[in-house]
Order: sequence, then structure tokens, then C-alpha cells
Amino acid sequence: MLRPIISAAIAATLLPTLAHAQCRIAVEGTNCVAIPQPLTPDPGPVEIGETLERGRYSMIMNARYYGLPTVSDGWVYFRIEDEIYRVDWRSHKVLERVTDQASRNW
Repeated sequence: MLRPIISAAIAATLLPTLAHAQCRIAVEGTNCVAIPQPLTPDPGPVEIGETLERGRYSMIMNARYYGLPTVSDGWVYFRIEDEIYRVDWRSHKVLERVTDQASRNW
């Protein structure tokens, strides 16, 4: 029976520390001011609009296996590091990042 009492005592001492760790700015008269995180995604290995060097990256041949729409209208999918990009076949210009559209097989 002593174990739950000790656990509760430890939790009670840690709670103020944990709450303070999540606080970004302490303002006089308030406990904490939360700062929202930016909604912009992490930068990828290539930029949208960038032209890829031919032969440097792997083209994804079986898009349906990865849950991606079938290739059409002159664009294809390329694997660049751990990301999937839709790329114009003729110019090799990066059109968009589509990793989030891939299925679990990715």
C-alpha cells in the first residue's frame, strides 16, 4: 500500500516542473503564454519548382502499390531520400511533394 502513496508524492513534485517545461513565455500576472507551433512542414531534400538532375534519383514504377494515383499527363513519381515527389517527365521539374498521400506500404 505504500507504493501508490510514494508514486503520488513523486508525481505531485514533478507536475509543476513538467508544466513549467511546456511554458514558452512567463508573463507577470499569468502562469504561462503558449506559443503555437508553425503549420509549415519540414523542408524536404528538394524544393518545389527545382529541376532534378537526370539519373540521380529513383523513379517509382508501381505507384498503385504505394497507394498513389496512377501516373498520367506527363508526370511521374520520384523517390528522393525518404520523400515522394510528383515530377514532370520531360523537364524533370518538381511539381509537388506527395509523401503524405502514400499508403502504409511506403
